[in-house]
Amino acid sequence: MRAIPGLFVLVVLVGPADAQAQAFTMHASGGPTITDSGYSVAAGVGVIATSHLTFDFNVERTYLSTEVTRDTRSVISSFRGGTLTLGAAQLRVSVFDSNRVGPYGVVGFAAGVSRPNVNDLFPKPITNGVRAMFFGGGIHAPLTDHVSAFADVRITIGVEGIDGIVAVVPLRAGLAFRF
Repeated sequence: MRAIPGLFVLVVLVGPADAQAQAFTMHASGGPTITDSGYSVAAGVGVIATSHLTFDFNVERTYLSTEVTRDTRSVISSFRGGTLTLGAAQLRVSVFDSNRVGPYGVVGFAAGVSRPNVNDLFPKPITNGVRAMFFGGGIHAPLTDHVSAFADVRITIGVEGIDGIVAVVPLRAGLAFRF
């Protein structure tokens, strides 16, 4: 994550003509998770460095439901589920400038905590540290000069606690305000 501010400075210094495209954004989004039942919400701020490059900083919260498969006598399989809260830094690269409808790609890093669900199968509360990376893509559509809608999907993969793995695939849609 330390490389992202340095990359921002490099873009501003190397591309002075594009540096005039600088603006700030605030955004919020929400939607379901794809691979497991649950939902994800996110909000954050961003710096539009050029007409094609944005650095975003988000707070994301994803909830996954507990899933238990049983036969008539016993549990066959179970997934604990839980809540994942992350702070994320991401780089968004747009194919077209921000004044046109178009696709974008996103890549970044995140850190935070997970709190697995507590229930009759998993009675012990746990809090784990999480470190993750993600990548994905979406589509951006300007609604006015300052407001745009977007939708994206991303794959977040990382480590949870000492020996756990976290993987979520949120599909979110939202609004961004540019100023």
